[in-house]
Amino acid sequence: RRRRGGFWKVADTRVLLSLLEEYSRGLRRHLVEVRSEFDQVTGRWHAFAEVYDGDAADQFKFGWGRTSDRFREYVERSEAIAAMLDVRIDELREANRTDSSLRV
Repeated sequence: RRRRGGFWKVADTRVLLSLLEEYSRGLRRHLVEVRSEFDQVTGRWHAFAEVYDGDAADQFKFGWGRTSDRFREYVERSEAIAAMLDVRIDELREANRTDSSLRV
């Protein structure tokens, strides 16, 4: 609720639900795309690592390992956010279903 000009304004939860669903779909698309692109880069890294050696290769390997770890952490956290968002969307959908004033 927001107070506006002495009156309380209640947000339309149907609009909120629609926006959250749209955000969730976008987040899922993003994760699919990012995983696919990362898999491609990982494949290229493995092919490169087989033929590249020496100090520069060791440094690059270390950097790639850190990047890979951070990417996995990003994906795990994003998936946790997406899962939490799904729960909240389901709860809001159910609240809208049980509130007769919000039925379409």
